[in-house]
Amino acid sequence: MLNIQLKPHRTALKSGTTEPQKLFAMLKLIPDAEVAATRPPLSLALVIDTSASMQAFADQEAARQLAKNAAPAGNVVDGGTFRGYDLNLPTLLDQAISAAHTMVDDQRFLPSDRITLVHFDDDARVLMPLTPISNRAGIHAAIELLRDYAGGTHMGKGLNAALGELGKVGPEVAKRAIVFTDGATFDEEECLQTLPEFARLNIPIIGVGFGEEYNDDLLKQLADATLGKPYGIKDINDFAALIGAEVAQSAREVVTNLRATISTVKGVTIDSISRVAPSLNDVDTSQKPFLLGNIERGDFTVFIVEMTISGVERPPSRARVAQIGLVAMAPALGKAQEFPPQNLFVEFTTDEAATAQVDPEVISYVQQKNVGKMVGEAMRTVSLDPGKARQTLQIAAGMTQRIGNGAATQMLQGALDELDKTGTISIATNKTVALGVRTKTVRTASMGDNSATGGLSPEEIRKLTGT
Repeated sequence: MLNIQLKPHRTALKSGTTEPQKLFAMLKLIPDAEVAATRPPLSLALVIDTSASMQAFADQEAARQLAKNAAPAGNVVDGGTFRGYDLNLPTLLDQAISAAHTMVDDQRFLPSDRITLVHFDDDARVLMPLTPISNRAGIHAAIELLRDYAGGTHMGKGLNAALGELGKVGPEVAKRAIVFTDGATFDEEECLQTLPEFARLNIPIIGVGFGEEYNDDLLKQLADATLGKPYGIKDINDFAALIGAEVAQSAREVVTNLRATISTVKGVTIDSISRVAPSLNDVDTSQKPFLLGNIERGDFTVFIVEMTISGVERPPSRARVAQIGLVAMAPALGKAQEFPPQNLFVEFTTDEAATAQVDPEVISYVQQKNVGKMVGEAMRTVSLDPGKARQTLQIAAGMTQRIGNGAATQMLQGALDELDKTGTISIATNKTVALGVRTKTVRTASMGDNSATGGLSPEEIRKLTGT
């Protein structure tokens, strides 16, 4: 079902010391030919914010210019007059509705796939229960019902409504929830309370925020807890393409419910587990077995396990420091599989040259993980210390350029240009970049460098790995 590769960023560590030593292990997974030829049915929930703010014009600048040049219409209310303008421009909700229609017509759906539509504002309602995609006319009609609602923002109610529909679906079906909002929800706690059930049922949440008001930290929490993705968009026209990309990825996920157990020897602790490709997510290490989500066909998925080795003085020898057990499902084949344990060995030695060598491929993924941390820190401090934020973003941009992540480099450079031009970074750019580095990751090989360090200096490696 899966081809599995496990390797550390260093094959050798110092012997004869109890001082802490960091070890990063790369777990790379790719479906084999048998399972890659399958495709499980998909059930997708589209959860749309219909709060009053969604009635705003999608292009505010165009609305200002049109109002400036338009002749005002005379309006009379209770004997008084006021100036009004009839601006024939699409609203945010119009654009979201248009994107939903485009998604329904996506030809990558199979007849067995189903869609449910949920709206939320002060309340939430299932406008279309799980319905086969073959009933496109009925789904399109339900999408138009989104125009009938307005109110506050209670995303938690929308998530619960979606959970009620997707919770009816068995494990043989791949599931996904795409949530769109333009504002800060009033019920964050209720959103967070839904996450254990979304995770248990293996339903990734794709959270999409537009503008300046939505809570990007909340979208990140939704994504991390469910191994989904958080997006921030500055142009509402990007929503349709984003949904299309998520439909395409959903159609490629052929291995589901991947779970891991990790056993370590004395003196070895697990610090963190992160998925670094196809997106960056922090795995919840408080829940065991560890939930690692779904795997796409045709490419590999990569996790980085961060460990600390300390407290035990080890003699020169080759030793196993950890063992990883994996269990997953191939729903289209109707089977689950437990894989042979994967052992992680390192050489404890006094040879300083050996302990200085690192695997460039593993280091490249460690870099991607750290870019997310660096950008988050820069965005939090930009208003207090723009110079420090600029320096951090420049280092992060250099890292993405080094590993060949052109999309992330361009995004970070755009933020730097804005900072240089205005002395700050707008709220919308801040959120878009902070979430963008979590979705714009790349799969790498050896960074095109055959040297022992992948082009990094010893000091850079020390900073990256904490050793």
